[in-house]
Amino acid sequence: MKNLLLRRFHALRTSHNHWLRKTVGLLLVVGGCFGFLPVLGYWMLPLGLALLAVDFPVARRLNRRLLVTWGRWRRRVTRTAGPRGPSVGRQRVTRTPGIRSGP
Repeated sequence: MKNLLLRRFHALRTSHNHWLRKTVGLLLVVGGCFGFLPVLGYWMLPLGLALLAVDFPVARRLNRRLLVTWGRWRRRVTRTAGPRGPSVGRQRVTRTPGIRSGP
């Protein structure tokens, strides 16, 4: 499924039919602005900008800025995440046998 979508996106991006590319890109950007709705998502915004970046220099700059910001954020998050073991961030609770806690 993923390969099919990637092939379709690449075909649309390299197509000579610029009106279809502009229309689909604009619809994806508008749909991405309404990403808080259940069917639409924020994933549509960068996809639409990537399609519009082929034809418009303003969208190309915005798309590049978005990609750079996303890459810096991911690098920062993965660097500070640390190990993801089950005991990370949790305190160990020890109980003494025979002593009840609470009423």
